[in-house]
This record gives sequence, structure tokens and C-alpha cells, in this order.
Amino acid sequence: MKITPNLTFEDNAREAFGFYAEVLGADQLNLITFGDMPDAPVGPDWKDKIAHAWMQVGDQAIMGSDNPPGVCADAGGSGTEIRRTPPTQTAIALHFDTADRARQIFDRLSEDGLVQMPFAATSWSPGFGMARDRFGKDWLVNTFPQERG
Repeated sequence: MKITPNLTFEDNAREAFGFYAEVLGADQLNLITFGDMPDAPVGPDWKDKIAHAWMQVGDQAIMGSDNPPGVCADAGGSGTEIRRTPPTQTAIALHFDTADRARQIFDRLSEDGLVQMPFAATSWSPGFGMARDRFGKDWLVNTFPQERG
């Protein structure tokens, strides 16, 4: 079994995944638009938005998409109204063998974002930090302890 995180965006998945692919050194980035899917339930203004993104980095992957109106919705009010709900928030944890590499990635992901916990040595790691990137996604960047086995 493989567990793959899936990130949803308001309408900037293409930009976000381009950034992530560059920062993380993706081996592969596949983007499928709603326009590539003739039966997609979206209007013409959503045809260039991302219906499915797959980014491969080594043996790991992250998926994602834009979140069109009405697709991720819940009932509001009397139960007959549909309102758009924002994408759910989660964090992606990245683990590196060296603190130098972890810090490089942390610094890139936090550009134009919000540092929630500055990158520094901790009791469990030679380097750890938390940041929300400019796309609103949270990242935990960790260095494996030297004695891990």
C-alpha cells in the first residue's frame, strides 16, 4: 500500500505544483486540466484549471487539484442551499538526512509565506521548522536524528 497526500487549492494548483516541483526536485509532474476531461462538470472558465496533479519525487508522491465551486460543498442553512467550503487544511511532513538540505527546502517553502516555527535544532532533531507557504499549505520540515536506524 502507498499513502499519497492530496492537496486542494482555490484556483492556483498549477502555480503551486510548479513551485513544489522546482523546490523539491520532482522527477515527474503531470497536470490534467478540467478541459482534458470532456465530462467534467465545470464551466468554460475552469477548463484550464487543474483537475488532477501528480508530482513524483523519488518513490514518494503528492497529488492535488483546484477546487471548483459546487464540487467540495456542504449543505448550509435549511439544507437546500449549497455553499462552497474552503479546502481542508493539513500539513505535509518532509524528512531529510541532513540539516543543511532540510534548511534549504524550509527556506524555499517559507518564501513569501509565514514561518510558524523557525528552523532550528530541537530535542528530537538536528533541524526542524514549520511554515505555511504562499499557497496556504503547511509544511513540517524535519532532519532525521543521526542515530536513526
